[in-house]
Amino acid sequence: MLRILTPWGWALGLVGVLGVSLIVLSGLGFRWDPFGLARHRLQVAEAAASLARAEAAARRLEVEGAEEQMQRLDRLHQQTIAVARTTARAAAEARRAQDAETPLEPGRMARLAAHDRELCRLAPAVCGAAPVDPAGIGDDAVRP
Repeated sequence: MLRILTPWGWALGLVGVLGVSLIVLSGLGFRWDPFGLARHRLQVAEAAASLARAEAAARRLEVEGAEEQMQRLDRLHQQTIAVARTTARAAAEARRAQDAETPLEPGRMARLAAHDRELCRLAPAVCGAAPVDPAGIGDDAVRP
């Protein structure tokens, strides 16, 4: 039987034996990577994963910043509306008051001081620690 095999037959048999050997060895866990391609692929995959994590963290921070900015804008808008309402109400009361044309009297001064306190309550950063002038009768004067 060995006489019948031609050189092509021997080569084909050798390739078959090598193929079966590689399949068996790979099933046993043997890996042959002479050029280190698996290590290179692993490094590329790790770098891509690291970049993706960094980009995801950046997007998360952008979203959080945008949400905080919207909340600050909403608070500012609500404060602006409250200040405008309070100012309009005080201006209407001042125009309707009996003493609208009279120089400052205690009742008018009290209304102005109450309005000033309301504005300072709504926007304390605007009022700060401004000095207050006594108005001659013991009440605080309205800030200029």
